[in-house]
Amino acid sequence: MLVVAVAAATDDAAALSRELLASPTATAVLERRCGAPVRAEVDRTVHKDPTPEQRMRLGVGPDERVVYRSVVLRCAGVAFSVAENWYVPSRLTPEMNAALEQGDTPFGAVIRPLHPHRKPLEQVTAGVAPYVLRHRALVLDGEGRVLAEVVENYTPEVLG
Repeated sequence: MLVVAVAAATDDAAALSRELLASPTATAVLERRCGAPVRAEVDRTVHKDPTPEQRMRLGVGPDERVVYRSVVLRCAGVAFSVAENWYVPSRLTPEMNAALEQGDTPFGAVIRPLHPHRKPLEQVTAGVAPYVLRHRALVLDGEGRVLAEVVENYTPEVLG
């Protein structure tokens, strides 16, 4: 019985992964799955500098500001994703930066006017417990400029 449950969860995680790869933002996928708005529970006490490799992928020099955002994405109070986001504020509007710095709106919803899309870097469905899936991706605007690098860990609740 356990083997069947694990196989079903793995199949569901693979389906979620495909859905994320086909969508411009993770926020859109989570809202479709939940049927309600997603809220970002932001931990503003945590800070992580981007690595030199991340700076290279983001296309920024050593002195350009990169903001780190640690969030739990919740829908109807249920945690669907635990995510990290390194974004380049100079590539966003002042209103977008204010929303990210002060509010609970997910990154994908804030940047929607920029016509974002994702460039996948890694998808992992095994060995990421307690999560069922991990995605790492670059988020680009409609013109192909890199806005952010994200690492998203999806909880079993998103599969239900």
